Amino acid sequence: MIDESLFLQGSNMELLKHIVLFFISPLNLAISFFAIGMLLSRRKPYFGKTFKLMSLATFFLFSQPYVSDLLLYPLEHKHHYPNTQSDGDKPDYILVLACYYSTFGNVPDTSRWTECSLQRNIEALKLHRKSGAPILITGGNFLHDSNVNYSEKAREFFEELGVSKDKIIITKLGTDTKEEVLSALPYIAGAKTWVVSSATHIYRLENLFSFYNCVGEFFPVNHHSKGLLTPYLAFPSASALLKSELAFYEYLALMKQKLISNTVN
Repeated sequence: MIDESLFLQGSNMELLKHIVLFFISPLNLAISFFAIGMLLSRRKPYFGKTFKLMSLATFFLFSQPYVSDLLLYPLEHKHHYPNTQSDGDKPDYILVLACYYSTFGNVPDTSRWTECSLQRNIEALKLHRKSGAPILITGGNFLHDSNVNYSEKAREFFEELGVSKDKIIITKLGTDTKEEVLSALPYIAGAKTWVVSSATHIYRLENLFSFYNCVGEFFPVNHHSKGLLTPYLAFPSASALLKSELAFYEYLALMKQKLISNTVN
């Protein structure tokens, strides 16, 4: 018999997750402030005006490319691309984390891969050609079409680019970063692994590798900021809003990871 309290707890956590994801978007936050300001403007003009000003401030602040660069800098530019010139540095595996593959619409296969997927896969291919190490692919059934497995599609991608089947390993599992690392543990535990993922992802991956006592060297790709800290002004940018949201998401994910780690320990 299903425990209803567990079901309700899971539903509440899912609702909380959606609320948090809504409010880490600066655009959603600005719209919410403006809506509250409009509702308060007749009965409480002072508070109504305050919320409207907060709405404008939120929009103009986080739509500045320089602000989004500042938010992303600690995530993306504290990790330097490793030197892989020495033959002694060769790994046992090249682990490439999943991003996304679109199963929606009628488009060529290349168009189905998102930018982060293409960058991760191409980097893994380069490292494979340099080292000869097998490519280890993670990622389960989290796509729009739940019958399509990410790992299987990624395997097809590498095979089409000339990687032999015996040099590709797929776990077919993982819907988030932790699940992907867990699915790879039977291979990477006790091995030396080169890990490819987006630059914003590296801190979380380092923490997971440390938690599971795995040895990894991390290769960041898909940078969203240039790493330049010289202040500048620019016109408001939709791209900057999205980058700010990405930074907030990653900081919250790191906080969640830290809290769970402390609870476990």
